This record gives sequence, structure tokens and C-alpha cells, in this order.
Amino acid sequence: MAPTYAVLLAGRVLAALGAAAFTPTAGATAAALARAESRGRALAVVIGGLTVATALGVPLGRVAAAGLGWRAALGAVAALSALGALAVALTLPHLPGGEPVSLRRRLAALRHPGVLSVLPLTVLGMAACYAPYSYSVPVLAAVGVSGRIAVPVTLALYGAGAVAGNLLAGRWTDRAGPMRVLTAGYAAMAVSFAVLAALAAGHLGGGGIPAGALAFLWGASSWCQTPAQQHRLLAAAAEQAPLVVSLNSSAIYLGIGAGTVLGGLALPSGAATVFALAAVLACGAAGFLGVTTLGATTLGVTTKERSGATST
Repeated sequence: MAPTYAVLLAGRVLAALGAAAFTPTAGATAAALARAESRGRALAVVIGGLTVATALGVPLGRVAAAGLGWRAALGAVAALSALGALAVALTLPHLPGGEPVSLRRRLAALRHPGVLSVLPLTVLGMAACYAPYSYSVPVLAAVGVSGRIAVPVTLALYGAGAVAGNLLAGRWTDRAGPMRVLTAGYAAMAVSFAVLAALAAGHLGGGGIPAGALAFLWGASSWCQTPAQQHRLLAAAAEQAPLVVSLNSSAIYLGIGAGTVLGGLALPSGAATVFALAAVLACGAAGFLGVTTLGATTLGVTTKERSGATST
């Protein structure tokens, strides 16, 4: 309905505010409703909604915009949002609210060692994912995927991988712990981006089939990190569950923004550069995970030694 470009941008900001308010609240609600041993799967279901939206929304939006125009596509999003609001109002159990949290207290949570080691990793991981994803049409064209059918199909494969990776990560987090999930995810992300960079540079044969398989792995490795990251935050600061989940959502959006900016800066140098940048960011996330994990383990051993010396 926007009559001018300025009104359109204002609508995007308003929509972003709504999404940013909804996402952490949904995660905190899932954590409150689920048992401790099922928390990883519950968080995966919530994030699964985001990944399914990514899987279906982008290709369906392209199809709707091509056939009916972009205004009709955005109008459909508005109608679905209204239905979502009604569904939440009718089905969500009543949960007591907590005390209002001041900005000072929110910032104080960042000084928690467990929280401080998790949030930068979320930013790095999401930046790696979105550096190429924000420019999916030109970077996919560089690996042999173009046209009104091939691009939506490849994006749908990315989304299918995102859904699969998210759901499997939730179960694996409950069984094997978040560290293994994150380690495997960042390794797979780095490999997929490195191969895509080689395809874009012409060092390997491109085409729809290899690009589709890599897009599936790209989506799975990108979205497997969120349930594990939220699980780590809840384990580190269980008494501040809604707060730390909201901080993680902020880190997700910050990573998306940072990845978009970095990808835009790299895009003039070619799609291969964008994919290579994403691979470097994924390796940086894996390295950050290793360093912070080692630091936390060393700190834990030192604390135990000090405790034993005091007791002696």
C-alpha cells in the first residue's frame, strides 16, 4: 500500500521491529514450556518456524512477485502475519510474565562469561551464512544456476537443508551436546562455501545438481547452530532465560546485517570472493568456538584447583 519509497522503507522498519520482538519471546516461551531434557528440541521447533519461512517464503515470494507483482506478495505476507497473530492468541497457554528488565541489567548479562563467549559466535556464524545468501541471485548465477525456475528450486533446497539441519541439531544437541553440533556445523559450512567458491571461479564444473546439493548443505550447516547456541546460553544463565534468548536473537540480526554488508563489499570482486569470504567467516567461527571452549575448560580447572587449595 506504500505510495512512496520512503513509506515502503518505514514499513520495513516496522516489520523488523515486530519480528525482533516476536523471535526471542517465542524462544523463551518454548524454553518455559519444555522439560529440561527436551529443551533443545523445543528451541529447534521454534527456530524451525524461521527456517521453514526461509525455505518457503523466498522462492514463493519470487513466484508471487513474478506473477502478481511485489505488492501482492507483500500483501500476502501481511495476511499471513494477521493469521499468525490470531493463532497465537487462541492457542498459546497463559504464562506469567516476569519483572521488567532494565537496560542496565540487560547489558550486565553481557558480562557473564558463559554469555560473552556465545553471542560473538552467533554473530560470526550468521554473518558467514548471509554474506552470500543476501545476494543469492548473482552468486548462484556464477555457479550455473539462473532463470525463473532454477533459482527458486535451488533456494528451496537451501530451505529444505535449513529445516533438516535445525531439527537434527535439536535432537543431537539433547543427545551429544551443543559443542559437537557446532563443530560439525561450522566444518560443513566452511567446506560447502569453499567448494562453491571453486565452482564460481571456474575451477570445478558447475550446474544445477552440484549447486543444489551444496545449497542444501549450506542451509543445513547454517541453521543447525541456533538450537545449540540457545542451549548453551540457557545452560550458562538459566535464571535469565528470557533475557539471554533475546540477546541471542539480537546477535542473529546483527550477524545478518554484518554478513549483508560484508557480502556487498565483496560482491564487486565476484561471486567466488563472496563465497571465499563466507568460508573464512565459518572457519573463524570454528576457531572462536575452539578458543572459547578451551578457555572455559581451563578456567573451570583453575577454579577447582583454587577451591581445593582453599579447602586444604
